[in-house]
Amino acid sequence: MAQLKNKLNKLNPAQFTMLSFVILCFIGSFILMLPISNSNGQARDFVSSFFMSVSSVCVTGLAVVDIGREFSLFGQFVTLILMQVGGLSYMTITTIFLYMLGKKISYSDSKIFDMSNNSDRKIDFTGFVIKIGIFTLAIETVGFLMMLYHSIEHDGVSKGIFAAVFHSVSAFCNAGLSLYTDSLCSFRDNYFYLSIFSLLPIIGGLGYTVLNELWMKLVQKKRKGSFFNLSLHTRVSIKVTFALLLFGVLTQTLLIYALGDLFTEFRSHFDNFSLAFFQSIASRSSGFNSIPLNFLGDASLIFLIVWMFIGACPGGTGGGIKVTTLAVVFLLMWSSLRESPDTKLFNRAIPKVVQQRSIVVFIATVVGILAATFFISILEAEKGQRFIEQLFEVTSAFTTVGLSTGITGDLSPLSLIILCVCMIIGRPGPLLFLMAVIPEDKYKRIKYSEEAILIG
Repeated sequence: MAQLKNKLNKLNPAQFTMLSFVILCFIGSFILMLPISNSNGQARDFVSSFFMSVSSVCVTGLAVVDIGREFSLFGQFVTLILMQVGGLSYMTITTIFLYMLGKKISYSDSKIFDMSNNSDRKIDFTGFVIKIGIFTLAIETVGFLMMLYHSIEHDGVSKGIFAAVFHSVSAFCNAGLSLYTDSLCSFRDNYFYLSIFSLLPIIGGLGYTVLNELWMKLVQKKRKGSFFNLSLHTRVSIKVTFALLLFGVLTQTLLIYALGDLFTEFRSHFDNFSLAFFQSIASRSSGFNSIPLNFLGDASLIFLIVWMFIGACPGGTGGGIKVTTLAVVFLLMWSSLRESPDTKLFNRAIPKVVQQRSIVVFIATVVGILAATFFISILEAEKGQRFIEQLFEVTSAFTTVGLSTGITGDLSPLSLIILCVCMIIGRPGPLLFLMAVIPEDKYKRIKYSEEAILIG
């Protein structure tokens, strides 16, 4: 035991974080395999148990099990706990394991934590984790109370109370897992209920750093106008999030009327707008669906793939490359085309290291998605699945969104393992994964002479 502890202490923060995720996924899978976790009282196979554990911990939402029917109440509760821990952010998971091992939080640990929360300032590691827990509990409690009436009306008192708890956690954590076989399709006309599933993912997707700053501005009104003196990260996160939301709703609405593939028959304009609004939010992070996605045309699926790729904000419960990464990449392209010496945003220059990390995240995500799709297309070649469906599935897994065209249950065990790897890499992010597997450059302080190469 002492030797294992020493080996774990030698891991760098990125390696420890990835290991913590994998350990938690395995623990969850072994519990879900037990007969007590399944409604039929029999042990479940490892692959499906591991897949559901990974999907819960990585708050993805892809499922090969009908949670409401095939899991017992105990199994559903385990899934709930895994979602909650995974949604509290990967650095929270790391903190838990650090304390379990009796390891003190080192300077390098806190640097990874600061970077993961997009902060250039020193953050109180333990205090921030506690604050994350308080934020999460408070917001999920409000969500639970708002869902309670409709859940009881749909499932009865005892099941309705648990369903409200489960779905409140799943929505805020952007997990997308539901106790209902059709996700939220049966609530398609319940606009108030769907609005809760729209609001909670937006709040969770903004990120704990943004929520913390907004809260501090509200409670510390010591000087006039202090609330509007927000950090660059918070301003970018909020503005890009709502710009994407607006653009997404408009695009989805146009697709509804242009293609007619979202069941527009005999439905009002308000119904179609509500569908577009909900799916625009769901496709960027939450993973719930109010319509069967297997009926969508290729144009709609491509749009959803792009939206899943973008995702939510850093340091929160959502996935994707993050909206701030998208903003920096586009700004970098713009400044390069203009031959500008600086990449500027709101009269602030973006540091070179942030630009480099953004490029790494963008390229690594594209490569990861294409590589996984390539291997799955080979493994599933004889099943008649469309390439767009396989690309959609892999993108959903890598960006931890959880939307599916319905092919998840038809995939082979090896393809499911590939999706699990995508989720495990995608939740902490490809940047942290690469930092864990690529050794640090020992000669990084040495400067070399420059020589240009032709590009373009």
